[in-house]
Amino acid sequence: MIRVLVAEGLSDQEIAARMGWTVGTLYVRCSQLKISLRRSAIWKNAPRLALPKGIFDQLQQHATLMGVSESELVTDLLKLIVQDELYKAVLGREMKEAAN
Repeated sequence: MIRVLVAEGLSDQEIAARMGWTVGTLYVRCSQLKISLRRSAIWKNAPRLALPKGIFDQLQQHATLMGVSESELVTDLLKLIVQDELYKAVLGREMKEAAN
């Protein structure tokens, strides 16, 4: 489970919280199980999104109520929007025609 959470890009703090542990306990368990918490280079170069504090606070509140991390909630939301092409439904905007 820890390897999966690392691969999903969760931070050490998020993984520990998900497991119900402190970060120190996470480090000890990973050491015992020979699990690396190092993130691959793809995550080091991943784009960062800036959110207004009020929006982040609301996401954080909903993530807590759902028992997931903020990053997992945002990832799931964006995946569904892209997968089901819900841009218009979510944003209420029409898409512009592509120039030929």
